[in-house]
Amino acid sequence: MDPRVEAELAAHAGSDEEFVERAFRLVLRRPPDEEAKARALGGLAEGTLSRTTLLYELVSSNELRRVRELDDAVALGLGARARGERIRWLQAPRETDERVVEVPWVLSRLRPSGRVLEVGYAFAEPAYLAGLLRAGVELVGADLATRDVEGMEAVEADVRDLPFPDRSFDQVLLVSTLEHVGADNTVYGLQAESDGDARLQALRELRRVLRRDGRLLVTVPLGEPENYGWFRQEDERGWMRLFARAGLFAEESEAYELTPEGWRVTRTFRAQGVRYGERGPAASAVLCAELSPGRLRRLLTPGGVRTATHRRAARTYRCVRRGDL
Repeated sequence: MDPRVEAELAAHAGSDEEFVERAFRLVLRRPPDEEAKARALGGLAEGTLSRTTLLYELVSSNELRRVRELDDAVALGLGARARGERIRWLQAPRETDERVVEVPWVLSRLRPSGRVLEVGYAFAEPAYLAGLLRAGVELVGADLATRDVEGMEAVEADVRDLPFPDRSFDQVLLVSTLEHVGADNTVYGLQAESDGDARLQALRELRRVLRRDGRLLVTVPLGEPENYGWFRQEDERGWMRLFARAGLFAEESEAYELTPEGWRVTRTFRAQGVRYGERGPAASAVLCAELSPGRLRRLLTPGGVRTATHRRAARTYRCVRRGDL
């Protein structure tokens, strides 16, 4: 048979319902919602919509743009990790949210192996979780909410009181989660709180479950200190003070700000007047930090000082979606 005719027949194999399900899962990485499914099936049955046009609509949608942005971020982070490169000086378009910075920053620092705890996994981006699962680490998720993620050991727990022994993890990942601890989390289907000490308690508990040479990778919204009800925002000094009070040392940190040109590293960030949601779809700035427990003792040695100084001096420039900048 002519290969092009064969390809046409293959494209029309299976029922319309099967095709709609496959198309949504392939392009948008999710099953179709009932309204979209009914519209697509109706158009296909009437002949007013072809399968190709349905695909075109999906790949032209704004939703796919965000799928692409997150895919690029995950690929960038995992690629850097494979090369042993710790990404710094990221850039991203201004229409994007902070995930396109946080995700590659964290994934590039994921250890080659070991036991990793992801806190707040239940509402994490699927692309980010899939990236963690592809990384080949022993992955454990902890959250007050629950979510079925094959390949991850999921534990329903409060980050302030984790059911794990002391020093049981090589790394802990806390991506856009710390700011919500002890806040009004009814938007996530959880209970409302207003506990100003909750974040400190959470950090101390995470320090407890980290091994002596373990690392905590944390990202938090940056800006003028303010309680938004469902989360708390701090300036850089406020977050660093909180880390120090928990007995955690900042091995490395970078502040990113959403500017008119897009996401850029900022060396002289001014928090005054920087509010959440005023520059883009979410955070106006974000702090990415790698923290270690008990670092002070090691800093007292000449080798420890050299290591810390070297890490702060490192410079690696990469762009997320380079062609769009």
